[in-house]
Amino acid sequence: MMHPSMRMLAFIALSTLAHTALAGRLDKAFEALRIHDYFKARSLFQGQVKQHPAAAWYGLSVIAGRNDNPFYQLDSAYAFLMRADLAFDRADDRERRSIGRVGVDQVALNDQRAHIFEVAWDLASAENTIGAYDRFLSRFAHSPQAQDAERVRDHLAFQQAREKDSAAAYAEFIAHYPRSQQIYEARSRLQEATYREATSGGGLEEFERFIRDHPDSPYAASAEDEIYRLSTPHRSIQEMHAFILGHPDNHNVPDAWHALYERYTADLSVSAITEFLRAYPDYPFIQELVQDYKVASLVLYPFRRDGRWGFIDEQGVERIKAEYDWVEPFINGQALVGRDQEAGTINKTGKEVVPITYDDVLDFVEGLATVEAHGMAGAVDRNGDLAVPLAFGEVGEFNNGIAYASKDGKYGFIDARGNVVIPFMYDLASSFHHGLAVIEKDGANGVIDTKGELVVPVKYDWIEGFERGVSRVREGGRFGVISPFGDVLLEPVHDHIGAFADDLALVVDKGKCGYADRKGTMVIPQKYEAGEGVATWGEFRGGFAEVRSAGKQGLIDEHDATVIPCQFADVGMMTGPLVPVKKKTKWGYMDRSRTLKVDYKYDLAWELHHGYARVAIGGRTGLIDSTGREVIPPRYRALTDVRGGSCVATTDAGTGLIDLKGEVVLPQVYDAVEPLDDHVFKVERNDRIAYFRPSDRRFIWKEEGFDAEPSSE
Repeated sequence: MMHPSMRMLAFIALSTLAHTALAGRLDKAFEALRIHDYFKARSLFQGQVKQHPAAAWYGLSVIAGRNDNPFYQLDSAYAFLMRADLAFDRADDRERRSIGRVGVDQVALNDQRAHIFEVAWDLASAENTIGAYDRFLSRFAHSPQAQDAERVRDHLAFQQAREKDSAAAYAEFIAHYPRSQQIYEARSRLQEATYREATSGGGLEEFERFIRDHPDSPYAASAEDEIYRLSTPHRSIQEMHAFILGHPDNHNVPDAWHALYERYTADLSVSAITEFLRAYPDYPFIQELVQDYKVASLVLYPFRRDGRWGFIDEQGVERIKAEYDWVEPFINGQALVGRDQEAGTINKTGKEVVPITYDDVLDFVEGLATVEAHGMAGAVDRNGDLAVPLAFGEVGEFNNGIAYASKDGKYGFIDARGNVVIPFMYDLASSFHHGLAVIEKDGANGVIDTKGELVVPVKYDWIEGFERGVSRVREGGRFGVISPFGDVLLEPVHDHIGAFADDLALVVDKGKCGYADRKGTMVIPQKYEAGEGVATWGEFRGGFAEVRSAGKQGLIDEHDATVIPCQFADVGMMTGPLVPVKKKTKWGYMDRSRTLKVDYKYDLAWELHHGYARVAIGGRTGLIDSTGREVIPPRYRALTDVRGGSCVATTDAGTGLIDLKGEVVLPQVYDAVEPLDDHVFKVERNDRIAYFRPSDRRFIWKEEGFDAEPSSE
C-alpha cells in the first residue's frame, strides 16, 4: 500500500502537470510538505484550519506522523487525524472537491490512519512490554492491531504471574485481565497456589484452617485427605477412632470406619466381630457387620440345576436356591443375578439387596451402582435404595461424589443424590479423576474441574484423562502430553506416545523411539528402532522395556542401562531371575548377569509366572522352574501358567490337571478346565459343569449328566 504522504505527493505532481501554477495558501502548504519544508508547511496548514479544516488537520497529521522532523509525535498525529475526519464528515461537496485537488479524500485519511497504527504497533512490538502494549491499547483501541496487542500483553502478564507463582500474582492477573485466554488456567493456578501457600508448612492445623477459610475450594478434599493422612500415620485402631471423633465431617470418615473395622476384625471371626461391636457401638455400618457375622467364612460358587442358577459353598452344599437365569460371582458381599430379563443383586443369604427389577446393574463404586430401567438410568446405594432417580439417559461412575450423566442428548454432572452440579451442555463427558474430567463439544475435547470451570481449552481431537496425573492428547493426528493445568509438557507433534508405565512413556517419531517422563523430559533419547508393534512391546513393565537396535532386541531399565544387550531375535520380560531370549529360531533363558542358564532349544518360551515358565518344542508344552530346570518335559498339547500349585494340561485325549511334579491330579479326559480361584477349578464335560478341588483331589459338586457317556451321534 502506498504511504499516505507519497500518495499525496504523487497527486501533487500530477496536479502540477495539469495546472500551470498552484494558487492559494493551501496549495503552497502541500508544496512545502512535498519538499519537506516542515516549518513552512506547518505554519501554512495552521493558517488554513478555519478555511479548509479537513485538509489542514490532515497536513498537520502527516507532519506529526513523520519521524524526520522536530514536530514528530504520533499522539498528535492521531489527534490531528481525528479532527480531519470530523471536518471531512462535515464538509460539503464543494469543499471536498476543492481539497480533493491536493489529494485529501477519504482514502488519504484512511491511509494516514493505517500508517499511524502501523508505526505505533511497530514501536510497541519493539519495546515488547506490558506497559508498551497498554499504552498502545489506551491510544489506539480501535486499531486492527489492538487484538494482537491485547493477546501479547496478556501473555506477558501471565508469564510474570507464572514466574512469581503466587496466589497474589494470579489473583492480580485475574482482576486485571478477565478476558484473557489464560483466565481458565489462571483460576486453576490460583486455587492451587492458595492451597499450596496456606499449607506450605504441612501441619495438621494448616490444613484444618484451609478448610475453614476455603470450604468451596476444589482442594478442600485434598486438605481433608491430608488431615486424614496426618491424623492416622500408622493407620492404627486408636488413630482411626481419634480421627473419626475429631473430624466427623471429613469425607474420609467412612473409609476410617471401614479401615478400623477391617483392622480390628482381620481374621473375620465371629469373636472378633462381637468384640468390635462391643467396643464401638456407634459403628455406622451395622448392617454390613451383621452380614459379615453371618457369612464371615462362607465362600460361595455358582451352580446350575435344570437350567437355573444358584450358589453352593466349598463343600458343595446348596446355600442359595437355583432360581435365577444367570448369576455372577460375589464381590464385596453381593452378587449380580438375573431373572426374567431383569437384574439385581443378592447377599450371601440369598436376600435381594438391589431389587431384581432393573435392565442392568453395574458394579458398585464409592458405594453407588448405576442402574438402568426402561431406557433411563439412575444409581442405587449398597442397601439397594435408589439414591439417584431414574431420570437420566446415562449415569457414569462416581468419583468424589460426582458422576457424569446425560439428559436430552447432552452431558453434565450430578452428585450422589442426582442434583445437577454442572449443567447439561456437552456432547460427551467422562468421569472425574483427580478433580478433572474430559468433555467434548462440537467434535473437540477439553477438560473441566469439579466446578465446571474450563481448565484445558476445547481444542484437542482426543484427551486421555488424568488417571495417571498427566494426560496424553491428540491434535491434528499427532500426539502430545499436557499437565492438569493444561500446560503442554510434550508438544502434539509425535507419531505415537504410549501410556505412562513406571513413570515413563514410549515416544515414537520417524521410526525411532525413546522415553519421556511425566515432566515431558526425554530421559531416554530416541535412539532405538521403532519396529513393528513397538506400541505393544516397547512400553515399560516392571521397571524394564524391550528395545531394538540394529534389528536386534534387548532390555533396558528406567535409567537406560542395558539389562539384556540388543543381540537377540526376540526377548521376553524380566519377571523373575530368568528372562526368555531368542537366538535365530530357538529360545533359551538368561539371568540378570547375562549368563545363559537354559540353552537355545525351545520353539517357544514364556516369562516366569509364580516361579515357573512354560516352554514348547514341536507343538508340545512343558514347564521349567526359576533355576531353568525342566520340571515337566514338553509333552502336552497345551499347558497353562501355575495356579494354586496346579496347571491345566491338555493332551490329545482331553484336558485335566497336573501338579508341579508332573503327576496327574485330574485325568486329561475333560472338555475344559479353568480355575475359579486358587482352591477350586471348574470342569466341563458334555456341556455340563462340575467343581474340582485339587487339595483333596475330589469333586465337590457335579451337575446332573456330567458323568454320562458322550453321545455316539
